[in-house]
Amino acid sequence: MVFRLTGITLILVSVGAVIAHHAGWALPTLDWVFSFEAKERELASASWWEKYQANIVGYILCGVLLGAGVLSVMKQARKVHWNPQTLRKLKRFKSITRGYVSLWILAGLLLLTLLDHALVGKRALLVKYEGRLYSPAFSQKSYIAEKFGQAGKSEADYRQLKETFENEGKKNWVLLPLVPFDATFDSAEPTKEELSDRDGLFYREDDREPYSGLAYRFYVEDEDRRHSMVRFRKGVRQGREEFYSQTNGDVLGYYEWKDGVRSAEPSMGEELFQAAEAANTTALQARRYPPLPPSLGTGHYLGTDSRGWDVLAQIYGGLQLVFQAAFIYLGVTYAIGITLGSLMGYLGGAFDIVVQRLIEILANVPFLYVVIIIADRLGRDDVTLVTILLVLCIFSWIGITYYMRTAAYREKARDYVAAARVLGAGPARVIFRHVLPNAVSIVVTLLPFSVVGVITALTALDFIGFGLPDKYPSWGRILQDGVTNLDYPWIVASVFGGMVAVLLLVTFVGEAVREAFDPKKFTTYR
Repeated sequence: MVFRLTGITLILVSVGAVIAHHAGWALPTLDWVFSFEAKERELASASWWEKYQANIVGYILCGVLLGAGVLSVMKQARKVHWNPQTLRKLKRFKSITRGYVSLWILAGLLLLTLLDHALVGKRALLVKYEGRLYSPAFSQKSYIAEKFGQAGKSEADYRQLKETFENEGKKNWVLLPLVPFDATFDSAEPTKEELSDRDGLFYREDDREPYSGLAYRFYVEDEDRRHSMVRFRKGVRQGREEFYSQTNGDVLGYYEWKDGVRSAEPSMGEELFQAAEAANTTALQARRYPPLPPSLGTGHYLGTDSRGWDVLAQIYGGLQLVFQAAFIYLGVTYAIGITLGSLMGYLGGAFDIVVQRLIEILANVPFLYVVIIIADRLGRDDVTLVTILLVLCIFSWIGITYYMRTAAYREKARDYVAAARVLGAGPARVIFRHVLPNAVSIVVTLLPFSVVGVITALTALDFIGFGLPDKYPSWGRILQDGVTNLDYPWIVASVFGGMVAVLLLVTFVGEAVREAFDPKKFTTYR
């Protein structure tokens, strides 16, 4: 049943990704397969062959997924006999509640990340405008602002568009994702908060302490144009109150304030003063610039960092990156480590000696220096996830090789291996059909801790500035920003809490797997 479900899922994913790509859809997660090369809008005038060449990586990935799916379904067609000992180990794993529940929670987080831009993103899920429905989030095509009545040729600002439609009160509406911000390059606008006068002192809304900082008035006709600016200290005006022209923004003049008392004469002429006083302006407002605190009203549920990027969106994007990196890293690392380790243990001789010398050379190469050199040569903006994972995989298969080499040495002396060789089985069949299944417990127990390793490695590299560029969401970069801005505790608390939670879940699964597959519980030594 497991093979059949896995096979059907892989087939549907591969076929669905190709169909969606050619239909111009941007379906959650499926469009990631074709995200390695040029986008369709960059190839609008290209021929079909040029488009095919530009997306060759995506087609290769889909082919691999399709092949794996077909093999899984074919595997199910033959009757699979599970080893009774393996079934006992799985039953033991289920009985360890902490690890079993943690595995289901991780599976739930994985499903959440598969929702992708349907859950987190600045593009609208649905837009109803003048009786027509649009779905920008699920389309590869970008809709310009003029399409929905906004000004400009750039892509529509759907958050602003939602506010505009709500203020108009017509039948037009916008449905945004739960977190309406992109993980990167989506800065929040400064928030405006009106100041209220309480017994001669000015306070920000819901604040108990008098306001200290700059306050502004804006022209009602153009709320992006400042009318005046004054500084408050403990709720009273202090220093200059400057006035600005509505036409060009130049300083017209100023008043002096001392302990809330204004000087008698302004620095500007009487005419300018009267014009400034008579202007139609907003009330005094405090502007709050990033980092912004968590707020339901602004939609920043975990606040923003110093650049104004939403923290929750970055944590979600970082979790997606972690899962993607873990699957690629585990696949490459364990394929190399298991294959080489098994061959070293089974074949021995010159092959074993040569590979051991290669391992000794790699083990003495400093990993961090290699990353620094690559980042310097390529340029940090040209470093990709594949680049970082390639470096990690080059050094990470060594430990797995040692375990598999030892297991293969032990297993090749067993009677069942000799019987298989007598019946004519070649080295590949003996290793992968007989030796590996009996050594699988070693591989399974290492998997969760390898996931912990790749998460901490990616986070650490981004924290010290030698990891991925800004176009990738990163836990390490948020953590570094939070450490730099400890006065804004929501930044470091959010990412640290999320990272610790994921690592604890993976560790609990690893401990449960290690205990369930412990040979001492299922082996009688004589």
